[in-house]
Amino acid sequence: MGISASGLVFFILLAVPCVYGAQTYTVDWALGKDYSSWATKNINVGDTIVFNYDSSSHQVAQVSKDDYSNCVSSNSIKTYNDGKTSIALKKSGPMYFICGTPGHCPGMQLQINVQDSSSSPTTPSTPTTTTPSSSTPSSTTPSGPSTKSTGAASGTCFNNMNGLAFGLCVVLGTLFVFMG
Repeated sequence: MGISASGLVFFILLAVPCVYGAQTYTVDWALGKDYSSWATKNINVGDTIVFNYDSSSHQVAQVSKDDYSNCVSSNSIKTYNDGKTSIALKKSGPMYFICGTPGHCPGMQLQINVQDSSSSPTTPSTPTTTTPSSSTPSSTTPSGPSTKSTGAASGTCFNNMNGLAFGLCVVLGTLFVFMG
């Protein structure tokens, strides 16, 4: 019972959509948000974080851990002020961001922990929508990570309909390989 070349190719083509895709995490960067949940979010090398903000009022400063803790932006690793900052995450480890506008930190501080992409895969959180608070900056609105898949599949093969599609791929592929 041999495996035909056409059956093997068909099986591989069916299984290809079940690959891990890089994620894009969107941050609504504004006063009155609570960014504390980002520190526990599993983000991988290869993912992208996008900060959306009013560039006339805010900026994004990537800083060291000490500068993050002390709200110091004058020593920033890099400062962005374009209103839609996209940062490709190229190495693992903690990353720290603050708003460099005087008086916005503490408050506008975000820490992420980037994992090596060879680590176990993570399941992206359900996208959340946050609306800017119209009250004083001292109130906080939860601002959890929002994700959008940029790959063929989000997170793992067993999210949402991907699990069903993967199972169907395996069954059909196996049938074609052994019956081909």
